[in-house]
Amino acid sequence: MKKLIIAIISAMLLATSAFSMDLRPSVGISGNMAVYAATGTEKNFNNAGTSVDTTTDEHGAFVAEYGSIFLEAALNDMISVGIDYVPMDFETPENTSNEDQGNQRTVSARFDDLTTVYAKLNVPLGGTYLKVGYSQADVTSNENGSGASRNSYGNDTTSGMTVGLGYNHEVANGFAVRLEVTGTDFSDVQVDNGQTNKTEITVKDMIGARGTLSIVKSF
Repeated sequence: MKKLIIAIISAMLLATSAFSMDLRPSVGISGNMAVYAATGTEKNFNNAGTSVDTTTDEHGAFVAEYGSIFLEAALNDMISVGIDYVPMDFETPENTSNEDQGNQRTVSARFDDLTTVYAKLNVPLGGTYLKVGYSQADVTSNENGSGASRNSYGNDTTSGMTVGLGYNHEVANGFAVRLEVTGTDFSDVQVDNGQTNKTEITVKDMIGARGTLSIVKSF
């Protein structure tokens, strides 16, 4: 994630040098309500490392509320580029692992550093705009075991394309209010407990829909 942020900042600095005569910077703060959904698959292995059983959990969804901040630069009247960052984490509900009684674990996932690099395209319909970008987040597994089950699952990173539609309403003195809806198709996440007779958990078909209300200041 740090490498991604460094690359983004470097690209924006290069863009600033190249378009310094036209760039109009903006900063913003947002409130977000999002819905995320995915399918989880648990695969169990024996001591020989051979898969012995596969159980697919039901498709699940959860709601998350969080704030975000963004920095944006208008290259011209039509196109802007920016970076949006969520400084807080959010978690999935807990799920109980498929192990024998007394060794069960509750497992949840925490999403950190959700970052989106995007381009905003104004369309000739008032303040309407289109948005396309690339999102990435670190996924940390949280486990609570009982009995002999004391292993930890690893962590992973997920990313995917983001598209959206929004409306920008100019107020006064460079301030504006935005309302937008975006959707993201995330890559799969796979973690295991690091044992020979391991338990492997895959989270796939992850999608997210996010509604955002923002206050923007342009300079």
